[in-house]
Amino acid sequence: MDFFYDGQIRRYVTQFMRIFIGFKFEAGDGKQQTVPVMYGDLTRQVANIIRENSENKMPTVPRMAVYVTGLQTDPSRLSDPTFVSKVNIRERRYQEQDDGTRVYTGEQGKNVTVERLMPTPYTLSMKCDIWTSNTDQKLQLLEQILVLFNPALEIQTTDNYVDWTSLSVVYLDSTNFSSRSIPAGTESDIDICSLDFTIPIWISPPAKVKKLGVIRSIIANIFTEDGDVKNISSLVYNGDGSNTVYVNPRFPVLLFKANNNQPYDYELTIIDPYAAIASVGLDEKESVASNKQYDWNAILTRLGNFNANSVIYFRQPSGSEMAGTFAIHPTDPKILLVTFDQDTIPSNSIIEGSRALAQQTTIDAIVNPTTFNPIDKWNGVNNIPVGTRYLLLESIGDPDGISPDAWKGTDGSSLSAYELKQNNIVEWDGSSWITVFDTAVADNTTYVTNIRTGIQYKWDGIQWLKSFEGEYAAGYWRLDPDPA
Repeated sequence: MDFFYDGQIRRYVTQFMRIFIGFKFEAGDGKQQTVPVMYGDLTRQVANIIRENSENKMPTVPRMAVYVTGLQTDPSRLSDPTFVSKVNIRERRYQEQDDGTRVYTGEQGKNVTVERLMPTPYTLSMKCDIWTSNTDQKLQLLEQILVLFNPALEIQTTDNYVDWTSLSVVYLDSTNFSSRSIPAGTESDIDICSLDFTIPIWISPPAKVKKLGVIRSIIANIFTEDGDVKNISSLVYNGDGSNTVYVNPRFPVLLFKANNNQPYDYELTIIDPYAAIASVGLDEKESVASNKQYDWNAILTRLGNFNANSVIYFRQPSGSEMAGTFAIHPTDPKILLVTFDQDTIPSNSIIEGSRALAQQTTIDAIVNPTTFNPIDKWNGVNNIPVGTRYLLLESIGDPDGISPDAWKGTDGSSLSAYELKQNNIVEWDGSSWITVFDTAVADNTTYVTNIRTGIQYKWDGIQWLKSFEGEYAAGYWRLDPDPA
């Protein structure tokens, strides 16, 4: 390993010394004085320097001396020495202005990957000697210091964002109240109170900083199954005679249902406009001046030549992709209108119930059963349409099977065994509510669409989520300018 030195132990010692800076004592005349702190024990050489090479001068007191007494490995905190933690850092651009000053801008700057190697744990033992001329000085200083360690005091050696060893704690282990012995005799040595501390520390090897490289897209594998390199035609040409060219923008977007009553129309907006600037090389002047949101016209112009047949893809957790055509919103250029291919949207699950033959896969609404009254909604219990389904946001009733009056059947019967539970789906069978989807026994992922909003939801075994709406990070959506 090449030479390196980062002053790591020195920083721990420095931070430890700063704990004792600024303490004061009050003299007999009422004046307060700050107690100085120095590094080093009272060895013969140090004492001689303090006395200015004179036997007739005593060291001034009070003062505090801090020094290292031990450094041992800590096997209890040992971890895998081969572990490497990688952190991707995207800095803000730091550039010079016309007046010569340098400021951070809203644009993206350097991109680097920091590989942090596993540090080695040690226990650092420190001692603080408090020199005083009388007991009152000692008690004043101890009272101010001892209250800090309850049970420990946290220190930070650096404010570096990627330094995972910057935080540590200081433990007070023991106290030697006085260095004097009884009887004191005729000597008048300076009275020293010693405090012993331990600090769990980490000593890190140098981190590797690499320039961040992003794979835009993988077009084709250049090797055959036998390991031979493919010919050029097979690399740029897929089997059906069309070129494979995709655009993978490097900024996140938000997909949500369009408010136009069209079942397969969704809207797409940019989450981070500054990431879009860096990704496609836009300029500040190309933004919409009113609110600094970026126009899809400028984005798509930089990304490629798109037409009415261009396709956008969104990767799902299952590995499949949803596909649809897109166009800029006619009244709001900050929104991209996406019309999905129905065949690529996850199919609703068939939930058996009183209308099983109809293969019902939808719900009529999502309701809070503690505030929603289906009897009032339909102006009477006999008017509730058979097959009406609700997804419940809360649990109602009790373990004895007593339902609120709003959820009782035509004969006053209740759902049994506390079936009106949170996240369950219930259906009206003409005379009473029955549970058709019970989350307690549902094992498979289930998809349903809310007829009221047109939004599809899925049960993942824990909770109901929007099946595909939401944020798509860079790399999870792509564009095909000219599909075959």
